[in-house]
Amino acid sequence: MLPNLERYRICSSEEVRRILDYLEERYGIPRSVFENYTFLVRGKNSIWIYSGHPSILELIPNVSIAGIRALHLSIKKTLKPTTIFLQVFGKYATKNVVELESEEEAVTFMSGGSIARYYDVEEGFVVVKFGSDVLGCGLYSNGVLRSKIPKTLRVRFEWFK
Repeated sequence: MLPNLERYRICSSEEVRRILDYLEERYGIPRSVFENYTFLVRGKNSIWIYSGHPSILELIPNVSIAGIRALHLSIKKTLKPTTIFLQVFGKYATKNVVELESEEEAVTFMSGGSIARYYDVEEGFVVVKFGSDVLGCGLYSNGVLRSKIPKTLRVRFEWFK
């Protein structure tokens, strides 16, 4: 049996304010980008986003997934943006964006590897780009960028040989 809407909870205006504050302060993504979106909480630590009015969810029985998973609480209780969320909304980011310099770095990142280099960003989760493409989420700490690309989305080096 499919889970229903009871697994979701529409975020309160205070929760939405905190989410938008975080996205604006950490990544420079303007609040206006999310004007026509609804944020939902699913489970204990997942925030989802979809482009629709909350009343639509009430009209559709047995909703199992609405929109995309946007953020979740990491083990250290900080918000981590998902790869798909950054691939959709990361183009609006103006802060804490890492620009990879070569195809080799892009392949390393997309295969789940790490890149040791200084980037002028705050430590923590960052938006990772190659050229005009947002690749996803990385974790930058102590001069090392670690890929947070999910295993199911990673590329394998042999594809590029």
